[in-house]
Amino acid sequence: MPYYPIFLDLDNKKVIVVGGGEVAERKIKNLLIYDCQIYLISPHLTPHLNHLVTKKKIHHIPHESLDKFMDDTFMIIAATDDPEANRKIASQAKEHGLLINAVDQPEDCNFIMPSIIKRGDLQIAISTAGKSPALAKKIRKEIEVWFGPEYSSFIELLGLLRKKLLSQGKPPSKNKIIFQKLVDSNLLKLIREGNWNGVRATLKSILGETFPIEDIIKRVFSMLNSKSEYPPAGWRAGRNPKQ
Repeated sequence: MPYYPIFLDLDNKKVIVVGGGEVAERKIKNLLIYDCQIYLISPHLTPHLNHLVTKKKIHHIPHESLDKFMDDTFMIIAATDDPEANRKIASQAKEHGLLINAVDQPEDCNFIMPSIIKRGDLQIAISTAGKSPALAKKIRKEIEVWFGPEYSSFIELLGLLRKKLLSQGKPPSKNKIIFQKLVDSNLLKLIREGNWNGVRATLKSILGETFPIEDIIKRVFSMLNSKSEYPPAGWRAGRNPKQ
């Protein structure tokens, strides 16, 4: 059966994970990136899951609360080590019209999770329609080396530039040409090298001298650096972005 690829907005959505072992821990670590409300059901938890509960990063609820919590839940992940228990949870979730993923049991799912490469807002999902998660993982490892951390900065930069350009009211045909020039330029290479003076020069050549480049570069640093440092941590000597 083919699967329709889709990216979900989980911001502030309620997600239930059933299971407290290593598989559930791995699923929850990934979910924490997406700012959802995570409710965990299991009598036994790994030390890390216990830590997350203690820090109130996730909520630990009793199994008898599962049916009640399903009423306003968006998604459920059945990650116990008991296939029959996962199957029952999946059936219950489907009765409530919920998204359900039963780990390693695609026949009990109405969606499956791909193997993901994530670089900031760049996400590349790889799936074999549940036929071989091991192959999807192998492919991910083979191609993730092509996409370094510089893509996070590049995506943020392109997003801010796009927003600013669209706000200027230029014809879509002209904006399309500019967007393509930005993508086809040497910006990614310059970001990889930490050469932000070179980034400036390239942006000016494409966008013109009056375009507010410096404000946008500062915002890129602010968004990507947890301490909002400018220049960011790890800045290469001789590449002072304020010059």
